[in-house]
Amino acid sequence: MNWKTIFRPTSNITVQEAQEFIRKQPVGSFVLLDVRQPKEYDREHLPGATLIPAAQLLSEAGTLDKETPTLIYCASGVRSKAACQLLQGQGFKDVRNISGGIKAWHGQRVAGPEDAGMEFFTASDYNDIFTMAYAMEEGLRQLYLGLAEMVTGEAEKGLLTRMAVFEEHHKTALRHGFKEEGHEINEEELPQVMEGGLDRERIMAHFGPHLHDMEDILNLGMLLETQAFDLYSRLSRQHEGERCQKLFHHLAEEEKRHLGYLAQRLDELLTTAAG
Repeated sequence: MNWKTIFRPTSNITVQEAQEFIRKQPVGSFVLLDVRQPKEYDREHLPGATLIPAAQLLSEAGTLDKETPTLIYCASGVRSKAACQLLQGQGFKDVRNISGGIKAWHGQRVAGPEDAGMEFFTASDYNDIFTMAYAMEEGLRQLYLGLAEMVTGEAEKGLLTRMAVFEEHHKTALRHGFKEEGHEINEEELPQVMEGGLDRERIMAHFGPHLHDMEDILNLGMLLETQAFDLYSRLSRQHEGERCQKLFHHLAEEEKRHLGYLAQRLDELLTTAAG
């Protein structure tokens, strides 16, 4: 580190400002950098975050683009402030420290190591990668339909059915925008996987009996969509091929849009309940 930069003021951003920035910016247009230790990241991290522990940042700063806006967080804001100063000293143009770190973050978080879910996308052939992504959309659609059969309220059934329709729309967008000409998809032979790399039967067994109202369903939907957003964001960084990057960017943006819808519905529900 250039020790002359230790006391350089950092550009701080509140959790609320960071969430608004992330909501408005396209996937891939900025870096969300986690500078905690791997075990902290595995336990919980912000969706889409890149992990580079603070102790390794100087040696790995070259893997980051100095021109790309970078939001940095740690547990409480101490390590991330030092990381901001370090990257500023390395010539990074736009680096912002998320004040309060993940402890102050009021929003969805995900768990698991950086390579979680990656095992489903080890193929090098684009068509195989596309088919797996398509299968994950179908897996989540089937989950929502299965959960709809387990709840008793008509409003709850209607919400889960609508969430399944969203996944069908995702599949349609994939077929029209990303499927290669001549590549056929047999719906009956798709791999039995679900978005985010989660196990559908285990999710149904664990959450199904506890979906008592709309709030339960919306919270579960946000959990699942957040996990999927995190996976697609990480995949967009891992795959070097332009077609794969565009595919995963699209999928991550779709999950972010869906999350926005679910969050809005939850806010409306909580506001009505409070009134």
